[in-house]
Amino acid sequence: TQLAVQGLAGSGLIGVAKDNIPGQGQPPGVVVGFCEIEMDKDTGKFEILDYTAIADCGTVVHPKNFDNAMRGGAVWGVGLASLERHVYDPQNGLPANTGLYQNKPPTYLDVNTNTKMGGVNIPDPQNPTGGRGIGEPTQGASAAALASAISDALDGHLFNTAPTTTDMIVNHLAGNTYSTKSLKTNTF
Repeated sequence: TQLAVQGLAGSGLIGVAKDNIPGQGQPPGVVVGFCEIEMDKDTGKFEILDYTAIADCGTVVHPKNFDNAMRGGAVWGVGLASLERHVYDPQNGLPANTGLYQNKPPTYLDVNTNTKMGGVNIPDPQNPTGGRGIGEPTQGASAAALASAISDALDGHLFNTAPTTTDMIVNHLAGNTYSTKSLKTNTF
């Protein structure tokens, strides 16, 4: 979050890693995302001002498909972090919001179209084409970046649940509790 990295201001952002784990199977892609929002604290609504993502995806085989996958995953993550609330009937466990009007999926209208995407573009030695997959990591990076941006706007408050909706934000700012509780951990 911005609060967590304020001490790094002016020092640049550098990340280097090398593992010594023997390669087996498909190497995973890794994506990092950065999000800036503007929040109206009276209504709890926020607007994404800027989103930047960088993928360590190996060789970028098809730049247009890479860009589309990165943008699509970012939209998917916005849905996870702020829109798609799954509600189940506590008596029978069936989904209670089955229509798209009750559980809105994200569209490009929900995100800032002026996003920046990039790839490291260093071939992966474990793959003959040098590439890695980037499907799911893009979604996780954008969801985490948006949740962190919301936390920054709320002076570090974390809801520890997804999605973070406007009613949760308004209730938090008013000092009320919100209705969502974290699930208990099943330890068997």
